[in-house]
Formats: sequence, structure tokens, C-alpha cells
Amino acid sequence: MKLLAAFSIAVVTAVAAAPLSAQVARAPARAAPTDWSSRLAITPQGGVLMGNPQAAVKLIEFGSLTCPHCRHFHETGLPEIKARWLAGGRVSYEYRPFSLNGIDLMAGLLMQCQAAPQAWAFINRAYIRQDELITPFTTVPEAERTRIQGLPADAQGNAMAIAGKLPQFAAAAGITRARYDECTASKPGMDRLLAIRVDAVQNHQLQGTPSFLINGRMQTGGFDWAALDPLLTAAVKASATTGLKRTK
Repeated sequence: MKLLAAFSIAVVTAVAAAPLSAQVARAPARAAPTDWSSRLAITPQGGVLMGNPQAAVKLIEFGSLTCPHCRHFHETGLPEIKARWLAGGRVSYEYRPFSLNGIDLMAGLLMQCQAAPQAWAFINRAYIRQDELITPFTTVPEAERTRIQGLPADAQGNAMAIAGKLPQFAAAAGITRARYDECTASKPGMDRLLAIRVDAVQNHQLQGTPSFLINGRMQTGGFDWAALDPLLTAAVKASATTGLKRTK
């Protein structure tokens, strides 16, 4: 009995003297939650997807790079969406370039031929420096416009883009002239841009930019963040309710 007691005391003393890490198995460290707002990808349609591709709520913007209302949404609404829903993976956001004019078309070609991070950087730059993108086109001399209009139809767009100093805008965004020429001559890129326009107008009855799809449905009247906010909030709440029902 005395031997058993001595043994017990020795065991207790040894355990007390051992480091805490040796006494208690450490719980596995929790992985940091994914910040989906930093994930970018090019979509098959030619847009830029931000967020969780498996998000329950999928928001698509048809935006024009020359549209001041689109720029306003980019500056006011998108930061709210990223912070409230994109980061946690509940909502994904896709920007699809909608061509209102020739500037949009040529700038869209430059956007589409970049990898996702560079494409998104170009979109940001186009909105931040929208005046720099547009103003040179408004100052092209009338004689030069007349000359360009006399060119073959498939050459007029790039000729006007050069007259409007789009190569210089692209160079400031890190796009070399060789890459510029490659991008603006891309027939697949042009086909994707035209397909986006046809889809938006014919299949979704787009009335202006920016316009938004939530899970494939056009949001009528949601042309700015103030109007879109309650619509997107309702969609997120509905998706959460549906998710709860499925888990029961």
C-alpha cells in the first residue's frame, strides 16, 4: 500500500512538472475564414467574377465604362456589397461590360483580353479616370472624323480609338502597344462583347446602365445603389431562409 501511494505521488509530481503542452493535447488551429471578395475570375461570357462562384445569391451588373451612373455605383455600392456579403461568400458579383458606344467597345476589348486581376484593375482605372478616357474622343477634329468615316467599316473603330488616344490610356494602365494591337484585333473578344449586349437587351430587356440581374432576374428600377440595396438584401434573406429549410 505504501508502495502504491509512493507511486501515485511520483506520477502526480511528474505530471505537474511537465509542460502544459505535454499534459493537454492542443486543439487544432482554426483556419482563417476565406475572404471571397479577393477572388477574381474571368467568366465564359467575358465578364469578371468577384466572390464565391457557389454563392447562393448571384449579382450581375451590366455596366458601361463611359457611364457616369455606373461609375457612381462602382464608387458607392460595390464597396458596401464587398464588405457586407462578398467577403463571407453569401453573394457573388460579376461585371459584364455593356457597350453603349464605340469607346465602350474598344475599351471592353482591352479589358477582356487581360487576366482577371489586370482586367479588374482596368475597370477600376476606367471609372476613376473616366474623364481621361472620354475627353480625348470629344476633341477629335472634324476633318479626322470625316476621314475615319471613309474607312472600311471594320477599320473605323480602331481608327477612332487611336484618334481618341486610347492607346495612351492603355499604356498608362500597363498595356503595351503590342498587346493593345493584339487585344483590339481580337474577333473572339468582339463577339463576346456583342453577345453580352444582345443578351442584355433581348433576353433581359435592359433599359439603361447600370442594370442588375439577381439570380438571373432583371431588377427593374434598380439603377443605383439606393434602389438595389433593398432588393439585394431581400434576396440574401430569402436565400438564408431557403438554406435553413433544406437543413431541417
